[in-house]
Amino acid sequence: MKWFESWFDTAYYHALYAHRDDAEAISFIDVLMGYLQLESGSKVVDVACGKGRHAAHLASLGFHVLGIDLSQNSIAEANAQGAVNAQFFCHDMRDKFPFFGCHVVVNLFTSFGYFETKMEDQLVLNNMSSVLINGGFVVQDYLNTQSILSELHTANQTINRGILVPSLSDKTTLQVGKFAFETHKYPEGNFIVKDIRVHDKGVLHQFQERVRMYTKEELMRLHWGAGLEVLTVFGDYGLGKFDANSSPRIIIVSQKSGSLHKK
Repeated sequence: MKWFESWFDTAYYHALYAHRDDAEAISFIDVLMGYLQLESGSKVVDVACGKGRHAAHLASLGFHVLGIDLSQNSIAEANAQGAVNAQFFCHDMRDKFPFFGCHVVVNLFTSFGYFETKMEDQLVLNNMSSVLINGGFVVQDYLNTQSILSELHTANQTINRGILVPSLSDKTTLQVGKFAFETHKYPEGNFIVKDIRVHDKGVLHQFQERVRMYTKEELMRLHWGAGLEVLTVFGDYGLGKFDANSSPRIIIVSQKSGSLHKK
């Protein structure tokens, strides 16, 4: 079983990331929709939607939302919200999407790059593109590798022969309720890896996250390969200008060939 097939379905995953800023997520969606200027009732797909925090807000703005995720637990919680105009179901993003005629596909919070090969990632972009109407958009929000590596370089420093030496590694401990977490983040090959140890009632559980390191240019090539035209690349959730060295995010907005569907 691959790491993403088990980790996202655990209570530990949701506890570790419980601190996610819902206000920031809502603000990002508002700013993004202001930029895209979609008509009310437009069909929006949230790929790897998790518990549906972005999708539910999109639905509240008057869009018809479809959310897909591999985690059965996340989809169950998303559906339990009872959001009007939102539907959620389990689906592997590598498999052909069972719908069409969509105006926007969003893929947010680095819900991508989990797989062993770039071909699988290209397949995901192909699936996103295939369900769009002409003129429809893909919005992909991904970590900025260079920024992450810079953080790792300064996060954990060691003494070597009396000299302070930065290390490409970051170790942290965190207590969340009854769970004690130890995490270790580091680069390995083409991936950013996070080892996760969870102490729960005297029992140790171990997990791992692996996310491929993509540059802006590499992600753009995946969009081009899916028949999408890259319109712009933002660097943060306020849609600020992208800077390879300092921007926390790579937010790509691309479009399927055809006329713009804006007001």
